[in-house]
Amino acid sequence: MKNWYIVITGENYDELVKWWEDKVGDGRGTYRAPNIDEYLMSKNPKDNSCYWSKSDTERHGLEWQQQYELITLEQFRQITNSNKMKHPEKWYIVATKENHTELNAWRKTVAGDFHSNFSIGHSLLSKHPGDDSYYYGGSVDRLRSDSLYNDYQEITLEQFRQITNSKPMSETTPIQISRQLLNEYYEAATGPQKEYLSEHFKLNGWTTIGAIRGLYDIACDGWKPKIKANHPDCFEPESKEFDFGSYVANNSNILKAGAGEKLGLCNDFIQVRVDRDSNYHHKGFWLDNKYNWELITDNENEIVLVPTKK
Repeated sequence: MKNWYIVITGENYDELVKWWEDKVGDGRGTYRAPNIDEYLMSKNPKDNSCYWSKSDTERHGLEWQQQYELITLEQFRQITNSNKMKHPEKWYIVATKENHTELNAWRKTVAGDFHSNFSIGHSLLSKHPGDDSYYYGGSVDRLRSDSLYNDYQEITLEQFRQITNSKPMSETTPIQISRQLLNEYYEAATGPQKEYLSEHFKLNGWTTIGAIRGLYDIACDGWKPKIKANHPDCFEPESKEFDFGSYVANNSNILKAGAGEKLGLCNDFIQVRVDRDSNYHHKGFWLDNKYNWELITDNENEIVLVPTKK
């Protein structure tokens, strides 16, 4: 964008004027700083001030606006890269169902596939202090209480995109699969599925995230898990948590008999410690090590024991 302008407000004043001071440089002795309600601009058509003052409006009017585009503060930041230095050097962002695919796509560019267990609820890191995984595998509460991460600051998704030059992934985001994999899909496809492949996949393997998801929707039950496994970044990750909601006895907080097995947990996933050699014999619970276990303080300040799949 060659010609742009933005209205200076009380909220954006400091950020805009900082850019103006860096931009005008030696000209600061010639021009006063711009004021609130004036326009910061890529270039003043009359001089080198890079803003349009109220006196400019009185003398010359606002005809220049026909050749200039009004931008938002976010566009200003993208165009000028003005707040690049404001981002923390060490940062983290919590993976959610909505942002996991986007975060993990960037993580894979720096960490590779070796560390592949980055899941919803984990925190993506600017850099892990102990390895090259680029994420923290515990809860965000545990991260915040871990002294190793005292100097890490939480960032927003927008900040993440600015720092990493990442773009939001959507149905139309292009991706390329191997020709071998495309042939594999085609050879196993039914007539309608072959028509879909011909319409949405190019011979060199280029397609979109939406097309992969569409292929999954029309695939038979035997191929659905294969497609998900081949293209994990095209799908929302499945939660590793267990949902006990349907297995609690009526008007009670006690699990029904056999609920663990129905949930995919072994029946003895939690039980009283009965080993007489244990110093906690009949004093505590034994937790099956097939699962990850974590004590978390929830939003109602209650301590909750949460099992998740490994």
